[in-house]
Amino acid sequence: MRNVLFAVLLISTCGLGLAAAQETIWEVPDEAKAVENPVEATDEAITAGGALFKKHCTMCHGEAGKGDGPATQFIKPAPPDFATTEAKERMSDGEMFYKITTGKRPMPPMTRKMNETERWQVVLFVRTLQPE
Repeated sequence: MRNVLFAVLLISTCGLGLAAAQETIWEVPDEAKAVENPVEATDEAITAGGALFKKHCTMCHGEAGKGDGPATQFIKPAPPDFATTEAKERMSDGEMFYKITTGKRPMPPMTRKMNETERWQVVLFVRTLQPE
């Protein structure tokens, strides 16, 4: 019963505007794109980012960042695959941080769930999912 209520809530919250919201271009200000990650890419920071990604992101984005998490059965279209060479070349760390910070329906802003350093750690972890 609880899972059914969750599914109904998720679908009603995302609603019919979901597909339209995900199909629009996500504009990121140039100044946000230009921001460099202030957190050093140490093993500890990447591990911390991985734990945060697992806790807050895998439900939709999947364990490998391919947009294939279990919640995607309720999210159409699914989140994009950001574990690709194209995504790596297209998105700066600043752009990724901006998107994590501000969110875009159905993805909530992560400011209440992660502090600034933690969001940068997630960016570091996501980079490990992308091809060298």
